[in-house]
Amino acid sequence: MKKIDKLLNNIDEDKYLDNEKPLCENEKEKIFNMTMDKIKNSSNQSKSKSKIISLKKTVAIILASVLMISTLSFAADYFSFDAQLANLLNINKENESLINGSGANINKSVESKGLRITATQVISDKNSLYIILKLKTKDEFSHSLKTFNDFNFEVKSNGDYRPSSSATFESIKSEDDDSHTSTLLITMEEEDINNSDIRLSFKDFGYYPYNKNKDEYGDFVNLIKGSWTLKFKLNCKDTSKTYVINKSYKVDNRRIRVKTVTLSPLSVRIKSNGKYNYFISKVTMKDSTEYSGDDFFISNTSSYSTIGRDLFGHSQSYASFSKILNPKDIKSITINDEIEVMMP
Repeated sequence: MKKIDKLLNNIDEDKYLDNEKPLCENEKEKIFNMTMDKIKNSSNQSKSKSKIISLKKTVAIILASVLMISTLSFAADYFSFDAQLANLLNINKENESLINGSGANINKSVESKGLRITATQVISDKNSLYIILKLKTKDEFSHSLKTFNDFNFEVKSNGDYRPSSSATFESIKSEDDDSHTSTLLITMEEEDINNSDIRLSFKDFGYYPYNKNKDEYGDFVNLIKGSWTLKFKLNCKDTSKTYVINKSYKVDNRRIRVKTVTLSPLSVRIKSNGKYNYFISKVTMKDSTEYSGDDFFISNTSSYSTIGRDLFGHSQSYASFSKILNPKDIKSITINDEIEVMMP
């Protein structure tokens, strides 16, 4: 048993937990074959009484090998929602099954000048994305809500990284935070960047001093000057579904044709034709429960554009939810408190 304990205790857990992919079958087979070769060599060197000792040693090696493969595979596959994400999206045991696969561990870090930045976890669908960052400093800083003076979120496309204008980040409070650690949340609204390579760039670590008398924040104060870059690949299951509506509505003597509604437990996006810039104002469930307002929508944006000779233009509106919803239970989506789009 001491042999097994020694083998397992010598496993560098951080090394394997940082690996975002579980062991493949070839890797498992390679470990097993190496173990069997060790067994064969050991058995050829022993006789009589030493064979009994060798047999015990062989059993210990086999058990350790099996435990190692199982443990590493489980560690790589295991996922549990970060407390900050769970609180933000009101994830609980009742609704967690709706977003199975939407979240993933990242566990990628960069460290320089006494500051370590770790992207720990992500949850996303076709329309939205949330990333948790843990910051750890060598020195103590008593300032709360520490952050960066500059930030860039880039997505790799056709071999080059392109910036995303919709990505934002903010400091959030965590029970784990202290004078050495702090937490950031990155949010982004963009269509389908899953399975894409991501690059996060940060510049100058510090804080914005808060003036209680004026109820406002002052200019940024540097604590650590420098630049940090993180790269990783998004790999989350898309739980969204696009419904073809293709129905016309009349508003103020104008015709608006709603083309599609893309729904997930996390968000909704509506695309339409016509000169109509709209926001999503309400989500109505089949049991008549209604969700609306800033307390429910984490973000709510709209856009309108015309291309070439298209005189009617294209509009789309996007909203992310602060509560996990079952798309099958949604009766309708209301835009601008004027048009109620019934779900199929």
